[in-house]
Amino acid sequence: MRRIVAFFFVLVMFASLGYGQSVKKMATDVDMVRHHLREYREEFGIPGMAAVVVTSESFLSIATDGIRRLGEADSIQEDDKFHIGSNTKAMTGFVAARLVEKGLIKWDTRILDVFPEFAESTMDVYTDKTLKDLLSHRARIRQFTGGMEFAQLPEFEGDKLERRRAFTGWLLQQEPVEIDTARGYVYSNAGYGIAAAMLEKVTNKSWEQLMTDELFSPLGIDGSFGWPAFEDSSQTWGHYFETDSQRVFPHDPHDEYQLPDIASAAGDVSISILDYAKFLQVNLIGLNGRDTVLTAATYEFLHPCVDSLMQYGVGWGLREHEGYKVSRHNGSAGTFYCTALVFREKDLALGIVMNGITPEAEKALADLRVRVLQDYLE
Repeated sequence: MRRIVAFFFVLVMFASLGYGQSVKKMATDVDMVRHHLREYREEFGIPGMAAVVVTSESFLSIATDGIRRLGEADSIQEDDKFHIGSNTKAMTGFVAARLVEKGLIKWDTRILDVFPEFAESTMDVYTDKTLKDLLSHRARIRQFTGGMEFAQLPEFEGDKLERRRAFTGWLLQQEPVEIDTARGYVYSNAGYGIAAAMLEKVTNKSWEQLMTDELFSPLGIDGSFGWPAFEDSSQTWGHYFETDSQRVFPHDPHDEYQLPDIASAAGDVSISILDYAKFLQVNLIGLNGRDTVLTAATYEFLHPCVDSLMQYGVGWGLREHEGYKVSRHNGSAGTFYCTALVFREKDLALGIVMNGITPEAEKALADLRVRVLQDYLE
């Protein structure tokens, strides 16, 4: 039996977070989006899907379709969690921004400013690399986008914080990768591991605790780490694709396939579509020039407005879609899939999650995005 399991591949202002539409209008939108979900879910063999469309003032639609786990009858609900993979990066960037605004670290703080003990063993190319370089994939750190790279690592001793620091020291001794000259960056999960270690060092808190303190709690989000069903089997299960049978099967959340905690900051958050809507909306509010738990200026820093074909901000890819500038990201660790788009000019954001992967899943989601967005981008 052969599986396809791809390794790795967002306070007071909540007075304005809510269902601003009429009940009748929202029900119509929910039915429309659910229809799209069902059509694509059934065509591509995905067990369950959920989607949300929000503006800075309201939730336009939250829709779900399908089941939590193949072989079970439980339907997907709005508060069921999905693993969002690399869409975690925007959340790690958000936490970094909170700490920058608190004066605990700066965007131009160098890796060696935080870890001077690595200075003698660090390759020269990394000596001037900063927190911003890491979070925007410009530090030339090895990519670690496949499971084999992690499998070949040495054993790092200690607790999570100690292992992440050890991983940082090891990475700084490795040959750099070349920057993609067309894009201006090279995608690196390991770079986010270093960034997390830096945030941990300046706060003496784990990345997980920082996520809770600086993102989940202020935004009223019930986020968790690892597979959704790891601690609660009634939660949503991921599904992998078996090439021999051309079918998807439930992934046991307790089997040997777990994401390494040294790179959790790059892609290991689980969250419901309802809570993901809060994260997307707070970014829209900031991009509309309003301070929230971050200042509006910081949101502009996270989502720099660019004119080139494709760039990368802090946890967000940046490009144009149908003539509109959009921040976007996809995330998957092989058994779930998440996609998100934030349109600042249209004051609109879309998030879609699903609990299964097929070879056509990415194309299906790309088509689904267009179908849903054409109902709103008019």
